[in-house]
Parts: sequence; structure tokens; C-alpha cells
Amino acid sequence: MGDAPLLAVEGLCVEFRSRRGAARVLNGVDLSVKPGETLGIVGESGSGKSMTALAILRLVPSPPGRISGGRVLFAGEDLVTASDSRIRDVRGNKISMIFQEPMTSLNPVFTVGAQICETLGRHTGLKGRPARERAIALLQDVGIPAPAQRFDAYPHQLSGGMRQRVMIAMAIACEPALLIADEPTTALDVTVQAQIFDLLREIQARRGMAMILITHDMGVIAEIADRVAVMYGGRVVEEGTTRDVLDRPVHPYTRGLIACIPDIRDDTDARAPLSEIPGLVPSVWDLQRGCPFADRCSEVLPQCRAEMPLHRLVDGRKAACWQRAGGEA
Repeated sequence: MGDAPLLAVEGLCVEFRSRRGAARVLNGVDLSVKPGETLGIVGESGSGKSMTALAILRLVPSPPGRISGGRVLFAGEDLVTASDSRIRDVRGNKISMIFQEPMTSLNPVFTVGAQICETLGRHTGLKGRPARERAIALLQDVGIPAPAQRFDAYPHQLSGGMRQRVMIAMAIACEPALLIADEPTTALDVTVQAQIFDLLREIQARRGMAMILITHDMGVIAEIADRVAVMYGGRVVEEGTTRDVLDRPVHPYTRGLIACIPDIRDDTDARAPLSEIPGLVPSVWDLQRGCPFADRCSEVLPQCRAEMPLHRLVDGRKAACWQRAGGEA
């Protein structure tokens, strides 16, 4: 992997307008992904993980939402200011996305083969028999048995795991440089989840693409991601290599997430009680001037409630915490 990032998100802000005014759901998100690298994004529901993915591809529903600041540089090109036709060329071609629930992403009135062929036709110009042959090969690549028969199946005729494999086939159809997987195993049983993650890892290794994996599962991050970005309250609060962040977390929120992971040992009596982070992720309407984690943090300082912490380099990774303000800005 080279030093230059394939994707660089800089100061990304997204706001939604309503009768109550404007609510900022992303507040200066910074992250980057190098070619061939896997970046994991973790955090509780409502932390801004999925919205970050949507903003990267300019899929924020507008109205009422809009990107209100920042840049999304893909191979040096700012996607925020790109034309509508240009962003359509990038989506599904250079950058692909796998959504949480394939049943809502696949069109129920078209066969899965027709939907893969539509993607191929839009971005590669393949039509007719060549497109069909390519689509069947893709279904085989993602481990779907009898791919020629499944080509003519409708989404409701496939299991949840099969539908997710179809979504992966569509996502990799045009050989994207970057794949974004947003909670790709939601509602799947544990065995199928493991199969899907193994498939994603295998495809990435074979094709050399970069990947952003959005999840709440720290165990998955530990197995798959090269680096991890921890999000809270619409911001990245800690980012670094997976080993550094999981073994030596800096931010109190990161430490809280890791403490919530069950410690399963051979001796049942030796199991430590499960920890929890008190309180809930604040509503976008309740975010104050200071650190969004202040009300749930056991190490809170007066400065935390008054001023948003800056990102600083602490022990080789970036963290936004006033407790660690001695690091390099």
C-alpha cells in the first residue's frame, strides 16, 4: 500500500433542516483509506457511521439533508463539488456500496440477473449475452450455487445470505477501487455472517480493492480491519491501527466500547461482569458546544463541556479528548 490515500475525507459536515432549525449530524469528519487497505468504522447506532458512507457517495437525502462543509477527495477529485453526471459515473463503478438490508436494496420485480446486467450496462456497456455471461460468472465468484439458474431468480426466492451475496456481486461487477460495506450482515445468522465476512476478505485480497467496513462489532474489526475509526456524536473520536486502538485505546469512549465485549474464558466462574456505557447517544438536537461524550464520560473535565476537543496525535494515533491534550496537534 502506498502512502497516498485513495480516499481522504476532510472536515465533512452534514446537516438536516426541519421546523426546529438545522441539526448537524456529521460535525467535521476526517478519515482516509489507502489503496488495498481496510478501514473499520465503529460506534453505537446514531454515531454517524452510515451517514458518513452516504455522504461520501453524495446519497444524503436532499431535502431535508445536505453536505454543509468539507471535502471528499477520491483519487484527488473532490466528490462534493463534482457534477451530478460525474458522481453517477463514480457510484457503482469506482466506489461501490453494500447496504444493510439487501431485500430493500434489490428491486423485487426484476430478477437478480437483470439487476446485475443493469449495473454492467450502465458502467461498462455490456449488453445481451456478454452481460449475462459476466453476471453468471460474478454469481459464481460470490459462492452462489447453480449461478445460471439463480440468474433468473427474483430476490424473494433467495435466502437472506444469498441476497447479500447478490449485492456483493453487483458491488464488485465493475471492479471498484473502493468498496463500502455498511453493516453487511444485519439480520443474518452467525454462521452466515462469518461466511459473508470471509467472502469479503477473499474478494478484497483477490482484487486488491480498498474497503470501508461499517460495523458495531469489535470482534469483526479485530479480524478484518487494518485501521479503525471510532465515531461518536457525528465525529471521529479516535483513529489508528487496529492493534493500537484495540490494545491501547486512548479515548474514554473507545475504552468503554472495548470493555463491553464479553470476556469468555474456560472457567465460567472467572468471567468478568459485562460493562456498559451509561446513558444514550445524544440526539442531534441535544449536542452541546463541548465534547459530545461529556455527559457519559467518567473522566469529564470542565473544559470538556465548554469546548470541542481537537484531534491530537497520542501514542501514534489520533484522538479527540481533552484528557489527552498533551499530544501533538
